[in-house]
Amino acid sequence: MTHTTLFAPRDKEQRRDALIEAANAVFAERGYEAATTREIAERAGCAEGLIHRYFAGKRGLLLAILDHKGGHAADTYCENVPPKDTVSEEIEAILFYELDSKWEKRDFMRVCVSEASIDPEVGHVVRESIQARQVQAIAQRLLRHREGGRIRADVDLTAIAYVINGIGFSVGFMNRVAFARTRKDCEQMIRQAATAIALGISTDTHRGAAATALSEAPAKVG
Repeated sequence: MTHTTLFAPRDKEQRRDALIEAANAVFAERGYEAATTREIAERAGCAEGLIHRYFAGKRGLLLAILDHKGGHAADTYCENVPPKDTVSEEIEAILFYELDSKWEKRDFMRVCVSEASIDPEVGHVVRESIQARQVQAIAQRLLRHREGGRIRADVDLTAIAYVINGIGFSVGFMNRVAFARTRKDCEQMIRQAATAIALGISTDTHRGAAATALSEAPAKVG
């Protein structure tokens, strides 16, 4: 397959960005181990030596990609998940976004997960640059519901945000991608999880809607 160069970068920042974008594409297509710095440089329209100068090699490029993605982690929720009126709807919308996002980025997700499992530094960058920022964004969404009287004051919003983030990864990547479960099954998991969490953290006056939604949700995943 023939690939065209992304663009002809001229200054240092352009060249750096071009290499990150090219590496993101090549890692997803080839996998981390099979990807070569030569192909990445060709795709970016840059000299191969710049990879070593700017990133100290292929591994440094992977870390730079993860840090770059983390910088946009919070923005993605604001852009792609409109605020919802109820707690269960809010959680459900976040999880559906994660389901779609993990599927769309499944090739690169495989690279991230495999490398993070064997390289502690990669795992640390994923945790601090991506997960922590996603959790912060989710917690901010929940805070709006607390201020609106829908979530109890004693609930640890950060802890719940970590739970939601973990479910998003489990359903969106592990179940949908790694285990090849159907989207229908994953949607059912999301609805059950969202309503169950909402039931557990909502104030007494707002628990009724979550309890009704949970009782009406299909109970069995295929």
